[in-house]
Amino acid sequence: MPCSLIALVALSACEKEVEFEGPSGEVVDDMVINAVAVEGEPLKVFLNQAYPIGTQPVRFIDYEHAMYYENDYLTDYRNSNYYESVGIFDAEVTAVVNGSQTYNLALGSDGLSYVCGYLPQVNDHIVLRIKSSKSVNEAVTETIVPAKPKIEVVKHEVLNDNSYYTMNQMNSYADTIMRITCRISDAGGNQYYRLRIRGERAVVSETWYNPIYGRPNEINTYLRFQDIFFSDDPLFVDARLNQNTGGWAAYFSNVFDNSLMQGKDYTFTLDSPKPNSHFIKSSAHYSATGEVIFDVREVEGGEFEPRVMVELQAISPELYRYLKSAQLYRVSESDAFSEPVQIYSNVKNGWGIFGSLSSSRVFIPYD
Repeated sequence: MPCSLIALVALSACEKEVEFEGPSGEVVDDMVINAVAVEGEPLKVFLNQAYPIGTQPVRFIDYEHAMYYENDYLTDYRNSNYYESVGIFDAEVTAVVNGSQTYNLALGSDGLSYVCGYLPQVNDHIVLRIKSSKSVNEAVTETIVPAKPKIEVVKHEVLNDNSYYTMNQMNSYADTIMRITCRISDAGGNQYYRLRIRGERAVVSETWYNPIYGRPNEINTYLRFQDIFFSDDPLFVDARLNQNTGGWAAYFSNVFDNSLMQGKDYTFTLDSPKPNSHFIKSSAHYSATGEVIFDVREVEGGEFEPRVMVELQAISPELYRYLKSAQLYRVSESDAFSEPVQIYSNVKNGWGIFGSLSSSRVFIPYD
């Protein structure tokens, strides 16, 4: 399985003033670190050069709404074209865990990211140290993996009434939503969360057989998914996000803290539109030698039954600050009258984000 680490946003010098000249006047290309330590998943780190805004050689396509979903049905959303163009592949990457265990990360099989076999665990304190020819000094960043969150689905119902059909730039053909009531059990203290709701279905459109192996050699799967959801609960209100962005409603954020929970259970209701044909990704399940690349469930009739994933992520404080600043940047970047937004970074001698998360998931079939 690929690691569930996420390259979040091209930080393009992180909206700060960057010194691109070294002590003797030579150009210095600092690096950007994009990594999230996910509890129970192998550690993975993406590195790329930092560029002044507007000068990067290729545009980074932001799959923020589909992050951390690599292990389910072929949805590996790393942007390979971007990292092939601007990635750093000569770095020395070291992870120090709890001050005593040291792991050396090397380029993985994808040729784009640095990986190792270490599996982050709850409460692990992880320090990344990175040296590269693209940076004058060693870059250092750290995080502590948060405890696994608790969420349960209290009830759900399927409604043939998609009132979001023409709202928020959504071009949805589906007339169906799933209304879901959830309960979060908050542990108290300072907690930070992200809620991901994904409607999905997939269709196996083509199969051809290899007579040597006598079994499917390639299956092209088209995945339809919908990551945007809606709720009027105050838990998701952010007054700073005063515009619709990417289909999300104005004043809505799926990244929040526990200030409304204060160590107690909290119940809320949301709506998840059924996926339509506008969201498509295809991939092969078998290699040319017949080896299984992806492990997928058996499906009668060649179609995955529609379902909704409910995932609550407990996220580290630095990841919370990064995601909030990225959301605010998206809202303000097209507004000439808004104040400049600085994307949060927790990297010393570099740019980017190294955060951590743990998560709990529930899958609900349409019935």
